[in-house]
Amino acid sequence: MIQRLLPAGYAWMVVHGLLAVFLPKQAIKLNGKLLLRGYENPGDLEPKDWYVRSTRISGLGMLVTGVTGLLAGQLAEDEDEAGDDPDRADESDEEPVELDI
Repeated sequence: MIQRLLPAGYAWMVVHGLLAVFLPKQAIKLNGKLLLRGYENPGDLEPKDWYVRSTRISGLGMLVTGVTGLLAGQLAEDEDEAGDDPDRADESDEEPVELDI
């Protein structure tokens, strides 16, 4: 079940990361509206410059993580499909290579 949800989570990270990298102030306002919903005047808050920079950096991390997760999931699917191919040689038939250290 979780394997089906992983691509959606990674895609959300890519979208949120793109928003945070290219539009950090709008990402901060969106998160502020969601997190500070019960408080008065959350729209009046102005983020400091260091917070905008850190939002941009964390967005870059989310973007890289999301893209990496999507690519890793795609590679795993490709390996599963290749493993089902009967024409492909079985790699376990190869002799192990011994290394002298």
